[in-house]
Amino acid sequence: MKIILKETGVDYKTYHFGYAINAILENEESIEKAYSKGFLPYTNDVSSTLEKYYLARSIRINLKNYERLSENNRVIRKIDKKLGIEFKVFTKNEFNHSKDFKNFCIDFSKERFSNKSLSIQRLELILSRDNYNKIFVFYFNQSPIGYVLTYFNKSIIHYWFSFYETKFMKDFSLGKYIMEQVIYYAKSKKLKHVYLGTCYGNKALYKVRDFKGIEFYDGEIWNSNVKSLKEICKNDNID
Repeated sequence: MKIILKETGVDYKTYHFGYAINAILENEESIEKAYSKGFLPYTNDVSSTLEKYYLARSIRINLKNYERLSENNRVIRKIDKKLGIEFKVFTKNEFNHSKDFKNFCIDFSKERFSNKSLSIQRLELILSRDNYNKIFVFYFNQSPIGYVLTYFNKSIIHYWFSFYETKFMKDFSLGKYIMEQVIYYAKSKKLKHVYLGTCYGNKALYKVRDFKGIEFYDGEIWNSNVKSLKEICKNDNID
């Protein structure tokens, strides 16, 4: 991987010099290698044609240690009984990324994204990336109500972006249901890991609380000390 450093800030009194660490895969390196080193796909710069990755406190589930928790079983049973949701997995080339689909994703981001909603330009960039190759589509009464953009190979799934019908949220934990179903699917396919993005601040602690087998990239190794991760997140001071 080619590493790119970009200066982000300095505190000269403490000799703290900040750099954002990005990477570009080289010489047919696998996308999985980027994930295994703690990197995640970077799409904030819509003017760039480079497929960049950024180093962060990435989090994943080691499926060897995963089992569905009782609370998640309750969520699954309730939604299956009341809504009878089904899902299918399509390759990127099989799926029709229609105008209605794109509007659905952008509208969801306006309502649910905590920092900045998706522009059509950024969404188009996301959909063009090599690290998006399969999509999970969830159906209620044969109509799509949820989507998950993923990178999927014989060893891993990266659960990248999810979008779903928010009107169900009053009565059902639909976001948890969708994430749990993708993780369980990965386990059933005998994959090794499911990557769930970053883990910063109190708002991200649901990822730690809701699933067994959690590991986080601490800058050197994949660390399974969940107690330590919780303390780090609580001290992030970003919520």
